[in-house]
Amino acid sequence: MARLAKILVLDDEYDTQDLFTQKFRHQIAENIYTFSFATCLEQVQEQLRDNNFDIFLSDINVDGMDGISLISQLKMERPLMRSVVISAYGDINTLRAVMRGGAHDFVIKPIDFTDLSDTLEKTANVVAGLKQAEATKKKLSAISDELDVSAKLQRSILPGNVVKKGCIDLFADTTPAAEVGGDFYDYFWLDDTKLGVVMADVSGKNISAAMFATIAKTLIKSFSRVYESPAECFKNVNLMICQENVTTMFVTAMYGVINIRKHEIVYTNAGHLPIAVMRPNMTPEFLECDSGMALGIFDEVEFVDHIHVFAPEETFILYTDGVTEAANPKGEEYDFERFAQVLREHTNSSPRVITEEIIKSIRKFADGAPQSDDITTLCVKYNKGAV
Repeated sequence: MARLAKILVLDDEYDTQDLFTQKFRHQIAENIYTFSFATCLEQVQEQLRDNNFDIFLSDINVDGMDGISLISQLKMERPLMRSVVISAYGDINTLRAVMRGGAHDFVIKPIDFTDLSDTLEKTANVVAGLKQAEATKKKLSAISDELDVSAKLQRSILPGNVVKKGCIDLFADTTPAAEVGGDFYDYFWLDDTKLGVVMADVSGKNISAAMFATIAKTLIKSFSRVYESPAECFKNVNLMICQENVTTMFVTAMYGVINIRKHEIVYTNAGHLPIAVMRPNMTPEFLECDSGMALGIFDEVEFVDHIHVFAPEETFILYTDGVTEAANPKGEEYDFERFAQVLREHTNSSPRVITEEIIKSIRKFADGAPQSDDITTLCVKYNKGAV
């Protein structure tokens, strides 16, 4: 169901209100958008005093207005509102300056209302995601610092650990090293043919890490609805985390979209471990991909999409370094070779059995040594012929 977006339009052309009301009459009637209008800076300031807007749509050539300063000021004063600027073809230098100053997007005059409609829809989705993340953050901040309460909260944000639908057989598991951990997994249907899967590991293993994980998880899921490309999703999630990150925390993550119609997964990596792939009676492999930069370190980071086409009965595993870096009393690490050996021995097993055997193998290797890191896995068997 579409969320209501409140939009303030600044344009000194007096027919703007009638034009917008006509072009967006269906969205207005369906309570998707509400529009307010201003023709000068004073009217904008008056509207902003009395209302909370989601989107500020502004012509940057209004007389008596410094568009760059206004956009920058609004970005600071109203961090959840997003500005979209309108520019004529000859204003490219001004447009670049406004974008650097904090504008979210732009449209060019003469306005193509199809393009404007798409831009407003995407911007409204971004704002809705930000609001959801902000609401989550406020709820987390109000929660007692007692570890048992925090642990229950962290478990509650995870989806179930089993999916069996058509060609998808999924099993996920997480074992925190302490009461509250920094790992999380997620999966969600984007439509009837696309399943998003996420594996992530936040730096730190305390309550702050749990809160950071919740915010990151919310942003990834929210932006996955806006950006079809996993790389574009991570680019914007990273930008948002960097803008709001007052700590030194970061998160490594892998995000993939399984397309059951095309029999493939499109995935991107933010400093996380490679996906392990198993085929019946064959040696397991680790998919090559750019390791990328973890989310939350630098704001201007580009991520890359990779495509892997599934073979029949193929299984793949997303996991955190709590698997490969589990240690025994001698300080030796479990490492990739022991991990791959378990996979070699269970190429024909179900995701649940594979996960259980990995945990069993790690515990045997650890030989009673305390668990130093969260152990999290998400295993998917892709039955290519199933429907």
